[in-house]
Amino acid sequence: MKEFWTLVSFEYRKILGKRSVKIALLLTLFLSVFSIWGTLMGSYYIEGELFESNAEAMKKDRAYARELSGRILDDKLLMETADAYQTIPDSAAVYQSTEEYQKNARKYSSIYSLARQVYDTPNVRFGAPEMGTLDPARAEQFYEIRELCMTKQIENAPISENAKEVMMQYSAEVKEPWIFSYSDGYTRFMTIMATSGVMAAFVMAICLAPLFAGEYSNHTDQLLLSARYGKGKLIKAKFFTGFSMTGIVTLLITLQSYVQSMLTFGFDGGNANVQIYDALFPYPLTLKQAALLQSICVFFACMCMSALTMFFSSRMKSAFGVIILSVLLLCVPMFVKVSAYPLLGYLLFHLMPANMMQYDYIFSMIPYEIAGVVIPPYVMMPVAALCLCIILIPFAYRGFKHHQVVS
Repeated sequence: MKEFWTLVSFEYRKILGKRSVKIALLLTLFLSVFSIWGTLMGSYYIEGELFESNAEAMKKDRAYARELSGRILDDKLLMETADAYQTIPDSAAVYQSTEEYQKNARKYSSIYSLARQVYDTPNVRFGAPEMGTLDPARAEQFYEIRELCMTKQIENAPISENAKEVMMQYSAEVKEPWIFSYSDGYTRFMTIMATSGVMAAFVMAICLAPLFAGEYSNHTDQLLLSARYGKGKLIKAKFFTGFSMTGIVTLLITLQSYVQSMLTFGFDGGNANVQIYDALFPYPLTLKQAALLQSICVFFACMCMSALTMFFSSRMKSAFGVIILSVLLLCVPMFVKVSAYPLLGYLLFHLMPANMMQYDYIFSMIPYEIAGVVIPPYVMMPVAALCLCIILIPFAYRGFKHHQVVS
């Protein structure tokens, strides 16, 4: 066992000893930090004049949202919001610049953003539904209207009747009425996790591409394979190094993103329904649970990407070629949209590593179904990634052990 850990230590030193790897890791950390604070940089201008900085706006809106935290999202709160927005004069060119918005309506902007997802009022003012037209009767029907919207979306989804019934059950389990809470820390974390995950997967492709291919290009493969542990412990040590390094880097970036988001925007809202952020979210989860599930999906997506990179590395003689292929496999799906018809292609496409990190795909109301068992995407994605890793390891192992190189 001592020899195994010696080999693992040797592989780590080979990877981390390269200047390009150190630069890539530091750049990834910098970009991850910047992506969270980047939205707070700059200022908001109205008619060419400085109105407030983005950081000041965040603090002001956070204070307003915290004043409303703990209140039940009911017809009373919705009508308060409607009354406040009713004070904005129709003649205003930019409603954010009016004194009425700043004094009366801005404090309810979080409720306004949530309500418009359900009501979707066709009467448009200032590029958004006119909250001032909401009447008490319709305010009382908020949850009924939301349920009708969910039912319509599920019924129109290209899934089996069995899957539709299961999704309706999930939707029915959402606790009502909702308790409003300020939640920008969690929502910012979930928004940024896809970007952070892709960056982690990208840097690991750079780090792991030479794991096997580097031995071919340096002509050390035959020497290593003829050594005492070359066809056994060495290959296992390489796999352990690849997966353990991926796990460490992904966990560190996830932890950094979480702590930075919470310290910057606040730890509030973890126990609130996800629906206070995404009104048509179909699953009965809290923000804390959703953030954890997304983090798990990102972790396994990165592990899957590393397994693919190591497989390519065992089969190709150029680390540069491995990097190109891995990056294309990672990035191209982010710029491609696939129709839900046929459904199988749509579901398989969402099992690509980059897609397994996306909030909309992880919590899609189009679930997977195997032998009549309906599986939510946030369950299927980690399982599929783990299965692919298990399948690829023997092929990569055999590829290096028998030096089956393809050009």
